[in-house]
Amino acid sequence: MSHHSGVVDGRTDNCVTRQGGQAASQVGCIRQQRRVRVALSRRTVPLVVLLALLAVSITASPREAAAGPQITAVQSTGSVSQFDKLEISFQVTGSTATRMQWPYDPAPPNGLPAGVGITVKAVFTDPDGRQFEQPAFYSEQFLDEIRNGRDWHLPTGNFTWKVRFSPNRAGAWSYKIVAADAGGTSETSTYTFTVTASTKKGFVRVSPADARYFEFDDGTPFNGAGFELPDFLGSPSTRGATEYSNLAANAVNFVRVWISSMYGSAWSTWIGGRNQYGGNVPIAGMAPFYDSTNGQTTLTMKLDYSTAGDTGWFDACRMELWWDDQAESIKPNTTYRIRVNYHGEGITGPRNTSYANYGLIAKLDGDWTPNCHEPGTGIPITGYGGNNSGFSHIEGSWHSGTRNFLPRMLLGLENVVQGAAYVQSVSLREDLGNGNLGPEMMLEPSMEHHLYVPEEKAYSLDKVIENAERAGVYLKLVIMEKDDEIYNKMADDGSWATTDNRDGFYGLGRTVNKTRWLQQMWWRYLQARWGYSSNIHSWELTNEGDPASTTHYEMTDEFGKFMHCRVFGIEPGAGDGAACSLRHPNAHLVTTSFWHSFPAAEFWMNTRYPNVDYADVHAYVSTSFAPLAERQLMQWDAGYYHLWHSQRVASALIGKPVVRGEGGLDAPDQQSETVLGISRDTAGVWLHNFLWSALDAGAMYETYWWTSHIWNSNYDHRGEYKAVRAFLDGLPLNKGGYVDWGGSVTSGSLRVVGQKNASAGSMHLWVQNRQHTWKNVVDGVGIAPASGDIVVPGFRPGTSYTVQRWDTYAASGRIASTESVVADSSGSVRLTIASLQTDLALKLFSGLAPRPPTNVTIKK
Repeated sequence: MSHHSGVVDGRTDNCVTRQGGQAASQVGCIRQQRRVRVALSRRTVPLVVLLALLAVSITASPREAAAGPQITAVQSTGSVSQFDKLEISFQVTGSTATRMQWPYDPAPPNGLPAGVGITVKAVFTDPDGRQFEQPAFYSEQFLDEIRNGRDWHLPTGNFTWKVRFSPNRAGAWSYKIVAADAGGTSETSTYTFTVTASTKKGFVRVSPADARYFEFDDGTPFNGAGFELPDFLGSPSTRGATEYSNLAANAVNFVRVWISSMYGSAWSTWIGGRNQYGGNVPIAGMAPFYDSTNGQTTLTMKLDYSTAGDTGWFDACRMELWWDDQAESIKPNTTYRIRVNYHGEGITGPRNTSYANYGLIAKLDGDWTPNCHEPGTGIPITGYGGNNSGFSHIEGSWHSGTRNFLPRMLLGLENVVQGAAYVQSVSLREDLGNGNLGPEMMLEPSMEHHLYVPEEKAYSLDKVIENAERAGVYLKLVIMEKDDEIYNKMADDGSWATTDNRDGFYGLGRTVNKTRWLQQMWWRYLQARWGYSSNIHSWELTNEGDPASTTHYEMTDEFGKFMHCRVFGIEPGAGDGAACSLRHPNAHLVTTSFWHSFPAAEFWMNTRYPNVDYADVHAYVSTSFAPLAERQLMQWDAGYYHLWHSQRVASALIGKPVVRGEGGLDAPDQQSETVLGISRDTAGVWLHNFLWSALDAGAMYETYWWTSHIWNSNYDHRGEYKAVRAFLDGLPLNKGGYVDWGGSVTSGSLRVVGQKNASAGSMHLWVQNRQHTWKNVVDGVGIAPASGDIVVPGFRPGTSYTVQRWDTYAASGRIASTESVVADSSGSVRLTIASLQTDLALKLFSGLAPRPPTNVTIKK
C-alpha cells in the first residue's frame, strides 16, 4: 500500500491483506445483511407548482437595520388547521454566509471556521401570547415527475428559505422571521394567520397519567405496533405511496426507519468493489489528506492499489448507487461535464502492457462492476489522472441520449501497478456552452459528508413523511450511525486523528467540540425541515450504541436537551440532571438504542439523564439477555418471546415507555432470519400470538425486524395488526388505573395475559391454549382443546358486568358473543373457558362498552 507523510489513514488496526472475495458473493452478502438506512418514498406534485397554488404573497417590510441579511419575498400557505403544516418561504439577500446549512457561530469549537453560517428562524406567538421559535432551512427546488416508473427529481439550482410549523391551538397566531450572520441581524414585520380547529390528534407524547404509555396531544392513546421499514417502501413515489396505503389498510401504524445515510459517510452512495462490508456498515474508505499547498486538511475518499493487488482496507474500485433506487435524475439529450477533483501519489503503470493507459478514471456502467480498476470495464467518461501536487482534476464530456437517469458511476485506479488517489469531489453538471454550467446533479458531490446535508435526499424524505401522514403511519427515525468513519477520523480536540478515534462519535459527552457542533447542525436541520410533522413519533440518536458508555449516556441526554430546548432558543442548563421544561408544540420524543442488555439503573431511570423520553431495547432470541433455557422456549413460542422481555423490562420500574426497536425470532445461538424456518408458518400463527400477547401489563411496544416473516410472495400476515388494533380501540390505557389482571386460572393449559382497572369496572384479557404455538402448528402436532375457569378479584361485590368474547382471527376483530357476569361476595368474577383450541380475547366492563374519547380539550 502506498503511503505519504501528508496522509492520515488512521486504519492501521484494520489494514490487513485480503485476497479474493469479489463479485457476486459479496454483493449478495451485502444485500442480505444491509439494513434500511433511508426510505425515500415520493409523490408527483412538483414543489414549485404546489407553492404557486397555495402561496399567499405577503412581502415583508424588514425592520430598520443598518447591516445584516435582508428577508424578502415572504410567502405562506396562509391559514391552516390545527396540527397541519404551515409553510413559509422567503429569500434572504445580502448575507455574508458561505454555508447556508450551518447556523451562525462567531466562535465555534476548534477545527471549524468562525462566522461562515447563518441562523434563520421564525418566532411564533400563539393565541395566549406564548412565543415559540422554529428554525428555518435552506432548500433546493426540484422538478418532480415519475419517469421510467420511478422518481425523477431534477435539481433546478434554485434555492429558497423555508419555515415549517404545525400550530397546536385554534385561534389567531402571528410570526416574524429573524436572520443573523456575521454582518448583523434583521427581522421582518409581524404577520398574522388563523388556525382553525381540527380532529387531528396531534403529536405523540408520554402519558402523564401512566408512563408506560404514549398518547397524543388530544389525550387519546397511541396504540402503536409495526416493524422495520423494508426496502421497497423507499422506492418510487407511486410504489411507496401504495405500500404506505397497505400499511394503513392493515392498521400498521408504527415503523422504524433509518435515515442515517442522509448525513455522514455511513451508507453513502459509494461502495467499494471488493472490501464492501466492515461488520456494521459498509466501508466508506474515508481518509483525511493534508494538502501542503494550502496548509489544509480535507476529508477524502481514498482508492488504493499495491503491488500485491487490490488488498488492504481501501479499494481500487468504488461504485456509486449500490442502493437500487438512488440513481441521479438527469435530462435526456443533454451534454454533461464530469469532473473528479483528486490528489494522486505513487501511481505507476501500466500493469497490463496490452493497455497503454493507466491511472484514476471515471466510468459509467449500468451493471455491478466490482473490478472497475481493470482495463476494459465500464465506459470511460474522463481522461486518466496520475500523480499531482495538491489537488487537480480529471474531466470529460458525456451525452445522456434518451436516459432519464445516470447509469452507475465508477471510480477506478485502472491498470496501475501501485498508487493511491484521494478523491475530494465528483461533479456532474450540464454543459451550457461558453464555459457555463448548470446545477449539480450528483447526489453527494463532496466527500466531506460531515459538512452538508444532500439536497435530493432531503427532498425525497419530504415525500416519505407526506406518505406517512396520509396513511396515518408514525415514524421512529434513526438519525445517525455510530460507526461512521468520519467520527473515527476526528480527534476530540477538533484535529484530524492520526489513529482512529474509535469512540469519536460520542465526542466528549456534554462538551460541544467539533464533532458535537457538526452533529447539532444536523439535529437542527432535522427539526427545521421535518419537525413540523406529528407523524414523526421520535428521533433515535443512533442504532445500537455502546450500552456501557457514560459518554453515550451523556450524549443522548444532551441530544434530548437540544431537541427539546436549545433548537428552540431555550437553554435548559448544563451538566447532569438539568431538564428541559419547555413544551414546544413541535418537539418530538428522543431516545437511543444499545447493541445488548437493558441498562435500567445505569441509564434509563438515572436522574442524571432526565431528557430521554422513552427506553429502547434490542433483543432477538439470539441476542436476548434472557437465560439460555428461556431463549430455547422463546424460539418456538412467539407469545412467550414477547412476554418474557415485556415483563422483565417492566420489572425495572423505569417510569418510561419501552419500545423493542429491534427483535426477531431466531435460534438461541444464531442470528438468522431463516434458521427457524418460520416461512413454514403460512398461517401466521407466530405473529398472531406475538401481537396478542402484547396486551400484557408490561406494555412494551414492538417493532419487528424481519419483515419477510410477516409478508413475502407466499403469504401476507399484516392483517393480524388490524384485529388487535380494533380490539384496543376505545381502551383508555393511557389514562391510568390499569394494572396486571392479577387473577388465577384453574387449568395449566391456559395462558392468560391482560390488565384490569377495577375502580373503573374494566378488564381486557387474551386467553391462549398454550399448545397452540407456531412450531406445533407447522409440525402437525395434535393440540388438545383446553378448558378452565379464570377468577379475577378486585371488583365490586354483587355488581353485574358485561363480557365480550372476541374472535381474534376475524379479519378486523369481531365480537363473537356477549354475556353478563356478577362479581361474587368477595368481588371476584369468574369466566369459564370451554374447549379452547386456539385463543380468544375478552373485554369486561360495567355499563356501556368503552369507546374512544371525543371532544377532548387540547392540553396546553
